Amino acid sequence: MRIVGGALGGRRFDGPPGESTRPTSERVREAVASALGARGRLDGAIVLDLYAGTGALAFEALSRGAQRAVLVERDRLVASALEKSIAQLGLGGRARVERLDLHTNGAVERLIERRGAFDLVFADPPYAAIEEAALALDRLVASGGLEEDGLVVLEHARKHPPNKLRSLASVALYEYGDTSITFLSANQDPSAP
Repeated sequence: MRIVGGALGGRRFDGPPGESTRPTSERVREAVASALGARGRLDGAIVLDLYAGTGALAFEALSRGAQRAVLVERDRLVASALEKSIAQLGLGGRARVERLDLHTNGAVERLIERRGAFDLVFADPPYAAIEEAALALDRLVASGGLEEDGLVVLEHARKHPPNKLRSLASVALYEYGDTSITFLSANQDPSAP
């Protein structure tokens, strides 16, 4: 894996072994980082990377000016690989791994209790788990995990967007082949359908 741009641009890091993750392509990471940079969302940002996998989204944000990041991963081997990548890239003081299954009762709320609110949240769940991810994002917002002007970047299959996100509203949609990236902000009227 390679960081595309910023202070760590061109640096390589090892991803987890095997095929347990679906890394976001360099092309998509570059496009997302450019869109976030144009919106002034990276400089000094506190980042949460849910379903972190390789950590590429968080590492790209840190390389481009984010202050710190928390990477959440439930798989023990993938979390261990993330720790190694953080060390490889010299990000030990700015990145932390939380081994956590977001779909268990109270997990999101406990994470927010420990880590506080975030300016920028990446969510790149397994495509088959998009509805569970939508519920986790709703719980994140309900528990105060997203700053008032915070932004969520949700990666999902183009043909299978989440059905409902009660607490988040779409700000922008980008499509890259079979992949869609939706930028979301807190819905001012969570009772709206």
